[in-house]
Amino acid sequence: MSEKGTPGMSDLLSRAAQGLEITTRDDQDEFTSFLDAAKISRRNGGRLRLLDTGKFNAFELEWLAEAGADLYTSDKTRPDRTELDLLAKASARGNAVIALFYYGELTGDPADVSSSWGFLREIGRSGIDIHLSSREKPRDLAELAGLAAACRKAGSRVVYYHHGLPEAGLEALARAGGWIHLSAEGLDEAAAAALLEDTVRAASAAGSGVVLHLERGLPVETLRGLFKAGAFLLFKIPPSDWKSTLRALERRACRRKLDLRSYYLHTTFLP
Repeated sequence: MSEKGTPGMSDLLSRAAQGLEITTRDDQDEFTSFLDAAKISRRNGGRLRLLDTGKFNAFELEWLAEAGADLYTSDKTRPDRTELDLLAKASARGNAVIALFYYGELTGDPADVSSSWGFLREIGRSGIDIHLSSREKPRDLAELAGLAAACRKAGSRVVYYHHGLPEAGLEALARAGGWIHLSAEGLDEAAAAALLEDTVRAASAAGSGVVLHLERGLPVETLRGLFKAGAFLLFKIPPSDWKSTLRALERRACRRKLDLRSYYLHTTFLP
């Protein structure tokens, strides 16, 4: 669909009127413009996906969510559970997505609502999708599986970005309904590839998914096995030559689309 603007309208409202998927930050325009864009987007079959950096207060974000704006926030920006609960209810009324990227440490008893694990369980039960990465902090995969199971019951998701070699605990997380993103690290080894293939099958059976970010090549047979099991393959390398045996798989992988709740705003890199 064309990105060309309509005379007399701001770029944001023009794109909303065209029914486009718009991803932007809250500091790129004014509240009233975002509110109008959310309503117009919803009316025309598009989406407004707004990154919350703290510019707006919770009351303003409630208005935006009720108008249909998808909210993407974090524990750094919105650490207060009461505030998040209100935003979750507003998102439900607006049939909008609300996602929180959790940067903090995870400690304490998950059954204790005052612990960080308990905090995540409670906001997950309120309907907020939870995104976490192991890039800077290790994550307990067994506890993540428990969190994913609790979120699935509430209709929310756990989306986990794994850094490092595939681990046995990933399969339990996938079976519990967790979404998993990872790189090709270690997948040249047959054992690691087989372990990941089992994880992909578990995710597919649970209605979740495994997303493989490919920034380098892997054996074609390894990729075929993962794709057949249900993996989403995101090729970050130039397309192969038209004579390559990989070309057909690349085309098929492009047709397997991720839904917008399975990643945090974009898939250009592994958080």
